[in-house]
Amino acid sequence: MSTEHTANEKAQILLTKLTTGKQVHQIFADNMREQLLINGKPMDHWEKHFKINIPTDNLTPSLCKELSMRLIQLNQEAAFFQAIATAKAQIIKRGTTAAYNDKFWTIVQQYKSERKKLPAAATLETMARVDNEDLDSAQTIADIESKFWKDILDHLSTCRKLIENASMNIATELKSLNNEKFLDNITRKML
Repeated sequence: MSTEHTANEKAQILLTKLTTGKQVHQIFADNMREQLLINGKPMDHWEKHFKINIPTDNLTPSLCKELSMRLIQLNQEAAFFQAIATAKAQIIKRGTTAAYNDKFWTIVQQYKSERKKLPAAATLETMARVDNEDLDSAQTIADIESKFWKDILDHLSTCRKLIENASMNIATELKSLNNEKFLDNITRKML
């Protein structure tokens, strides 16, 4: 019985930690959506800007064409932002690597000039990285921004596929209706 009680206690502790973790995640997610700016605007702005509403009823060829034109515009915009984000990420990565290598080299030279034994490689790496935390954070933000625009482009691609599929279904349906009308007309003429 005590083993079962212990198992229940452990399960409750895990559940409590999970619930706390979920709360932390929710607070972080809410704040990030408002505070993390992508191209100067919060994520909520971009979510609304790139949202495509594809109606599930009364979808017409002209509406599909209109949606396709909107998608072309949004795709071009997102592709431009993604190209800029990728370039920024590459530049920051290069700068971060250069700064790390400079700091690493400086530390090694300092130890050598003082005729001290070099610390382990992992220790040297940590020492070099400590001064570059702001650059590492900039790299992380640049990577997030680049991935964000890639995800937007993937979303637009999915929307494009859905609209293309709907357009083909509408065209097939219209063709079928036209064929039925044609056959009805022939039948009437024959009678």
